[in-house]
Amino acid sequence: MHADLPWYASAFDADYPILQTFEEAWTVVQAASVETLLELPQRARILDLACGYGRHSRLWCESGHAAFGLDLSAPLLRLARQAEPRGRWIRGDVRRLPFAPETFDAAVFMFISFGYFEESQEDLAALREAHTVLRPGGGIFLELKHPAYLRDHPPPDDTISIGEAQVAEMSRIVPGPEGERYQIRRELRLPARPPRRYLYSIRLYGPGEIQSLLEEAGFANVRLFGDYDGSPASPSRQRLIATARKPPRTRVSGRFSPGGGSTRPGRGPWGRCGSSG
Repeated sequence: MHADLPWYASAFDADYPILQTFEEAWTVVQAASVETLLELPQRARILDLACGYGRHSRLWCESGHAAFGLDLSAPLLRLARQAEPRGRWIRGDVRRLPFAPETFDAAVFMFISFGYFEESQEDLAALREAHTVLRPGGGIFLELKHPAYLRDHPPPDDTISIGEAQVAEMSRIVPGPEGERYQIRRELRLPARPPRRYLYSIRLYGPGEIQSLLEEAGFANVRLFGDYDGSPASPSRQRLIATARKPPRTRVSGRFSPGGGSTRPGRGPWGRCGSSG
């Protein structure tokens, strides 16, 4: 860890995919869940926020969508470009998106990639940015951990082998200045290399909290699910998936008024994966 950087600026290095080995098996199901629960049209424009090394965006591209992956980690974006050179891989901060208003049909935070920041206002800023770059009627998808499930089913400390790698993991729910956080500590050991230690700290949002935050950001029609298949949210399910819509334009005094957003000019690179619409 780098003491002068927030944890999320240093925790996602080129070895991170090793730690995701078992999660890879869920990638197809996760990507399909976004398409189904958001009822995406064909050739949709999807913004994959905190995309990592692009495992979901690559699948959406293969399905004919125009997927754009944004992440703060330069090492993971390099891996994404190596895996899919035609892809749209952009380095950036989810609190300040480099896209024009009303660009996307969907914005997605997969695999508990929402809640990284110290203050909830920063999380709110990220949702407001997503709201701005979504077209009216576009949808957002958040995959979270259900706090009640984690409290009742704390993961055991464990050490596992992944190829030549040894990964030790310990996780706890810890108090934070604005609520509980899910803190994960990992140690990665590889042959002929010093141990690498990682810390992840994700703010936990309960069903009511995430609904309120989405509505404060300007979203409507919030729906909560307990798994990728659209089953109801429940404390007995480890996942908490939230979807919501940017309201459509409304006609005011003979003109259409957008359902929120800013007047930022368009900016940002456009690649070749999928369709640019």
